[in-house]
Amino acid sequence: MIVVLPSILINSSLSNISLRIRLYIRFIRQYDEEISSILSDMHELVDKNENTDIVKQIHLIESFKGAGFLSAVSLMSEIGDFSAFKSPKQLFAYFGLDPAVKQSGKFEGTKVSMSKRGSQIARRVIHTMAIVSIGRNKDGSAKNPVLRDYYLKKCESKPKMIALGAVMHKVCNIVFAILRDEREFQIITPEEHQKNYLNPLIPDIQPTYQNPKTILK
Repeated sequence: MIVVLPSILINSSLSNISLRIRLYIRFIRQYDEEISSILSDMHELVDKNENTDIVKQIHLIESFKGAGFLSAVSLMSEIGDFSAFKSPKQLFAYFGLDPAVKQSGKFEGTKVSMSKRGSQIARRVIHTMAIVSIGRNKDGSAKNPVLRDYYLKKCESKPKMIALGAVMHKVCNIVFAILRDEREFQIITPEEHQKNYLNPLIPDIQPTYQNPKTILK
């Protein structure tokens, strides 16, 4: 049995749908205006406090390709006083990136996942930074060749989400190093990193062997 609706009902239904769509569009535009206003206020607040430690740290995080202004501000707002963190592991735990194994009574699971106990906002920022880092530029080049290669190698033996989690840990390590050393981020290969790490030790060793007679005494 085929029921034919009167044209007046169809037109009324279409009119209601059209009205709702226009209403949603107006809401979206209002939200966009409010968000733009808030971002403008945030930029103004940061510009007025350029000499403070937290603003300097915001700019340091912005130097990481994959962290925009909002990501840097959100991350530092969640971190607060960075001096409270003595190691990357403490930052992992604060962000909820530390591993957790499900336990119940005498049962102990074997699958390890993120604890997700810490700051959800900070975790989202780190996740976004990791996603951007393993991506490509418009010309096809890797945005962060080191992290992208690391991710692809992980994907050879691990599921993609596990590989991405490993990249998130790397990003967290980088954030910690940037804030600890108070230096802007630079992409270097693991080999270059090892060379830079070992070089400062050489001047301390060389004087010991400059004068063998001194050593024998």
